[in-house]
Amino acid sequence: MPRPSSFRAALAGLLTLGAVTSGASAPAYAAPAEESDPLVVHLDTISPELPRTGDVEITGTVTNVSDETFTRINLHAFSSQAPIPTTTALAESVTIDPAEYVGQRVTVPGTFDTVDELAPGETASFADSVPVELLEIPDEEGVYWIGIHALGDSSVPRDSVADGRARTFIPREPSRGATQEASVILSIRGRVWYSPDGRISGTDRWARRLEEGGSLDAALDMADSAGDAPYSWLVDPAVLVALRRLALGNPARSIAPDDTVPGQEPTPTEPPTDEPPTGSTPEPAETLTPPPTGTDASAPTDDEVLLAAAADAWLARFSATASSRPVLALPFGDLDVSAAVRHDPVRYDQAVVRSAEVMTALGLPSQPAVSPAADRLSPEAIARVSTDTVILLGDNAFVLPPTTPHSVVRLLGHKVVVTSTGAEAGGPGPTAATDPLALRQRLLSEAALRLAADDTAPVVVTLPTVWRGEDAASFFSRLDRPWLDLVPVTEVAERGAVGVKASNLSYTELDQEAELDAVAFAAATRATDASALLERVLTLQTTIELQVREEVLVALSEQHRARPRLALRATGRVEEALEDDLAKITVEAPTAVTLSSDAGPFPTTVVNGLDQPVTVQVRATTDGELTVTGDGERELGPRARSVIRYEATAARAGVHSVRLVVTSVDGEPLGSSDVLPVRAARVSALIWIVMALGALVLFGMIGYRLPGQIRQRRAELAAAEAAAEPADAQPTTAGTGPAPERA
Repeated sequence: MPRPSSFRAALAGLLTLGAVTSGASAPAYAAPAEESDPLVVHLDTISPELPRTGDVEITGTVTNVSDETFTRINLHAFSSQAPIPTTTALAESVTIDPAEYVGQRVTVPGTFDTVDELAPGETASFADSVPVELLEIPDEEGVYWIGIHALGDSSVPRDSVADGRARTFIPREPSRGATQEASVILSIRGRVWYSPDGRISGTDRWARRLEEGGSLDAALDMADSAGDAPYSWLVDPAVLVALRRLALGNPARSIAPDDTVPGQEPTPTEPPTDEPPTGSTPEPAETLTPPPTGTDASAPTDDEVLLAAAADAWLARFSATASSRPVLALPFGDLDVSAAVRHDPVRYDQAVVRSAEVMTALGLPSQPAVSPAADRLSPEAIARVSTDTVILLGDNAFVLPPTTPHSVVRLLGHKVVVTSTGAEAGGPGPTAATDPLALRQRLLSEAALRLAADDTAPVVVTLPTVWRGEDAASFFSRLDRPWLDLVPVTEVAERGAVGVKASNLSYTELDQEAELDAVAFAAATRATDASALLERVLTLQTTIELQVREEVLVALSEQHRARPRLALRATGRVEEALEDDLAKITVEAPTAVTLSSDAGPFPTTVVNGLDQPVTVQVRATTDGELTVTGDGERELGPRARSVIRYEATAARAGVHSVRLVVTSVDGEPLGSSDVLPVRAARVSALIWIVMALGALVLFGMIGYRLPGQIRQRRAELAAAEAAAEPADAQPTTAGTGPAPERA
């Protein structure tokens, strides 16, 4: 067996000093295996403390994860015979390899359970009842190891090395009548993602969290199991908004009018319906109702219907549960407060306001809180937070953990509740550290060690949101101990604080480097700027700015520190979607325009490709030698188009370039533009003089020649008449009778 490190060897010797097990045949040790154990043992229940007399009860399961069958699997309890005396030693004990020796097995017949056969992939339950005296634990207050070793037969003969194991901590029942306080905080927080069209993404993950045994369901199970025991909630309202949107069918982002604005009410002739109709109006800022899609009229799938029902049921259950408990509301989206104060303090203000709006809409009184998931907060952020905000910091946020009778300190002018990062870290492996039983036993152990040391500071612990293994409903049922008093964290926060110097705050360069950077906040600003521009363009008032603000706030969550690029891309997709909407308002110019003089009109067309009315203008810019005038502002209905007529005046002949840009009324470009070439054919003054002289010459020649032509014409007419008389006609003679008639 490889020799353990000197530290671990010394610690293991300390923990097992003088340990002797009645009837034990072999010590519970094993070399660190190159592969995982073939049998996986999980502790479902365990006596929460070591009684002075009586039995220690342990139940659980054993699963065969190997490829061969095991027979005659014995499940033996083991424990250490020397106490872990301090919280520091307890924290060090968590790091001991699961295969290292920490105590003897109890092999007395009747104290262990046996599974006759376990095929690959099968799971069996077990139950052990061990008299406390067989554990040979001394009558000393403190914390001890306890657990189960599984030993069975397979192709490898049974030996002293355990084939599977599980372990945890167990405190000795305090002998004196004193009590220790603890404050338990249940959390509702987690990453929220939006798809490019504004829907809640990852619906499969939400369905798993909401189903029976899922993390969200387990949190409420744990709350229900508390009964009258005091506890507090720590909630990210963005999670509640996401669940509300899922309950309403997960609608997409919408630019539909806000029907709560006077003058934008829906028409009363529309038939009532329980479902949000297509194109209906989103709720105002003070409500939780998300905007309807207005674009997707397809029937929901069975999975979507089930998810909507599950989300709605969970919200109703949470509201009923949380209405009688203190609720601490995180900044919306679980904002990275340290990063926000450093790069964009307005985001922090927005997140606090939105959280208050959501909790008010739910009818749940709440108090603003800042509780960084990393347990640390920058001094700038502490100074920026309002004094009515409950600040929760881990004891590792200080260079030296502060000594305070109430777990409350005053730092940079603010009261800060100090949480136990040790209790929050959970139990030792191989069991998951966040397993409910592991967390409960760690909490009891921390409290027992404080009680033994006469430390009156309450153990404040924020429980995680992800649970594995045992049903979380048993957490509070085994936490009810005569020597442990549970108090709400809000009560702890109101107690007297011990002043702590700012120099004792531990916030290093590594902590600062872990924050979301300025690039993330710049991307958020671009997205919200685009939403503000779209709101100004839309003729009717909408909630598009609120919708986008929620989307970018969740992208600035501290939950995204581990993978900031994913959040950055999500924000970029929001900006692109808004730009696409703005680009649907286009301008269509003629191919070319030729002016017959130095001035003349030309038309252009503006087109609204959105399904909502807009008010825009088309701005014309030129090369400086062409002036364009005209009213380019238009109010367009949905999917409408309008012709705008401009007047162009050229300072010189030639081709000029006119750029037409669609903008908001205040002149901000929306994205669409077109370029129009204009040819100006301007006539000079010399040409007009030449044309006038030509006209004079023309009319002069006409005046000169016209009289002669008239006389010539008359002469021709007279000659023609003379030629028409008869050749034999004679003059009339007197007295000879009447003269003949003229022909």
